[in-house]
Amino acid sequence: MKSSRPDSVELAAHAAALAETVRTGSSVPMGRLYGLPELRDDYWVDMAGAADLTGVRPKTITSWLSRGGPIRNPFPAPHRLLYRLYWRGTEIASWQAREQGLSQRAKTRP
Repeated sequence: MKSSRPDSVELAAHAAALAETVRTGSSVPMGRLYGLPELRDDYWVDMAGAADLTGVRPKTITSWLSRGGPIRNPFPAPHRLLYRLYWRGTEIASWQAREQGLSQRAKTRP
């Protein structure tokens, strides 16, 4: 959905910029904008960023957080600031690596 505001940026543009920054290993200096501590060699992601990086819908992540799921590999606990959820990018990446490893093992079992 397009916004008529001149300072509006589409979610797809944010997701593309985040993906490119992560792919190239560049820093994402957004922590101070949200009052979060600056991270050296890491970056903050919010719910939209976590959903984009993992390929999991935001409602599913919210459900996992309230129920402690998924059971075999619980989603990382977020940092909360002003009623919003934030994760370190490395926490999401390590969760995703564990999840992929568990999926591969489940596929190879007889």
